[in-house]
Amino acid sequence: MADLPTPHDTYFRALLSDPGRVRDFLRDHLPNDISGRLADRPPEIVEGSFVDEALAGSQSDLLLRVELAVGGDAFIYVLAEHKSYPDPGLPLQLASYMIRIWKRHAGTSAARLRTLPPIVSVVVYHGEARWTVADSLRDMIDADHPELDFLPGSGYIFRNLRAMDIAKLSRNPALKAGFITLRQEAMDFMAEIAESVPAGDDLRRQTMEYVLRVYDLGMEELRTRLRNEGHNEMEALVGTIAETLLEQGEVRGLAKGRAQGEALGLAKGKAETFLHLAQVKFGDIPAARADEVRAADAATLDRWLEVLIGADTLDEIFDPRRRH
Repeated sequence: MADLPTPHDTYFRALLSDPGRVRDFLRDHLPNDISGRLADRPPEIVEGSFVDEALAGSQSDLLLRVELAVGGDAFIYVLAEHKSYPDPGLPLQLASYMIRIWKRHAGTSAARLRTLPPIVSVVVYHGEARWTVADSLRDMIDADHPELDFLPGSGYIFRNLRAMDIAKLSRNPALKAGFITLRQEAMDFMAEIAESVPAGDDLRRQTMEYVLRVYDLGMEELRTRLRNEGHNEMEALVGTIAETLLEQGEVRGLAKGRAQGEALGLAKGKAETFLHLAQVKFGDIPAARADEVRAADAATLDRWLEVLIGADTLDEIFDPRRRH
C-alpha cells in the first residue's frame, strides 16, 4: 500500500484535473476583487507538487497559471488539507511552498527574479474539527511593532468544505458532487452524485474508488447499499475497482471487508467444530441451540469449547454463570 498514492491526493487531483471544473472552482471560490482581475483564458495546470514529503499523506496541492486582465501572469496555488484536525503550522508551510514556486519559476534568470508573479493561495479543508489556524504568517509572529514584520508571504483564501452549505459548494454539478464525497457524505447524496457524474465519466470511477478506499464501509456493505438504492451500475463499478485495488495492495474498505470475511469464516469453522464435538458427546443438538452456536462470534465459541471438555450436560455449556 505504501506504493499507492494517497486516496485524498488522487481524488483531489482528479477533481481539479478537468479545465472546466478548475475554471468553475476559481469562479466559485475566489473573491470577486481577485477573479475580476483575471483574463478569460482558462487556467493552465502546472505539473508537480510542492508539498513536503513528510506531509504528502495529509496535504495535496495544485498550481495553476492564470492570465491577468492587465497583462502578465499570476499563479493560483490550491492547497488541500486532508487532516481531520487543523495544523497550526500551515501558514508557515504555505509560505515555504510559495517560495519554492517562485524559485522554480525564476530559475537562474535575474529578470524573472526581479518580476516575480503574484501567487494567490487557496486552502481547502474538509476535516471535522473547527479551523483554528492563524489567518496569515504575520499572525504567528510574536512582534510588538509592525516594523518587525518581515514576511515571505501574506494570507490565504480559506474554504472549509465541511462548514459550507451544500448548495454553495459549487455551481458545477460534478465539482459539487466531488466536494460532497470529500466531506464523506457521498452515501447520503448518492442519487445526486449519480445524476451529476454521468456513467462512463472518469470522475464517476474516481469517486467510487475514493469511497471504497476512505469511507468506513466494507466492500460488500458498500455494494449492498448501492444495490438496495438502485445504483446497479455503480455497484458493478465498485466490484471492478475492488479487483484492481486488491491486486495493488490493501485499502481501508477492502481490508475491512476482508477482515470481516475472515472473522466470519473463522467463527463458522469453530461453530461446526463445536457442533460436531457436542453431538459426539451429548447426541443430537436441538435446532435452536445449533442456530445459537452458528450465530456466535469466535470469542464466544472459544469459551464454549473450553467448557465443553468438562461439561456433563449440553445446557451446562450455555449457563450464563460461566460466561465471564
